[in-house]
Amino acid sequence: MVSKGSERLLSAHYPVVREVTTRISDMDGYGHLNGIRIGLFYEDARASFYSVAFEGIERPRFFVAQLTIQYLAEGHWPGTVQVGTGISRIGNSSFEMAQGLFMDGRCLGLCETILVYAPGQTSAPLHDEIRARLERMGTVKATE
Repeated sequence: MVSKGSERLLSAHYPVVREVTTRISDMDGYGHLNGIRIGLFYEDARASFYSVAFEGIERPRFFVAQLTIQYLAEGHWPGTVQVGTGISRIGNSSFEMAQGLFMDGRCLGLCETILVYAPGQTSAPLHDEIRARLERMGTVKATE
């Protein structure tokens, strides 16, 4: 289950924020943003994040090992959503990406994705350059 630390509910928690304009095709029959389409917002933001994090080098090959979405509030069309993305944990050959979905300053949902580094047919340890770039993209920790 996705953790709901209060800091994750703020867009300022994430080092990369991507704005996405909603479309009428993003609605479900009840006039809400469709859950499947919301998954595409997270996917779009993941791709944008890679462009920022790995600018200037060949993008490393990762695969999604696990993806969890937690829906917290309804979103509506028309409008724009902001998807915040950052790295919440780095392991030996994998890392966890944390994302928050926001509309009008309100957190609509959270997403956690575990990604595995696989430069070939199998996983491999993250090399120093990838690790350093991921560390720079870490989410902001709550201070109390």
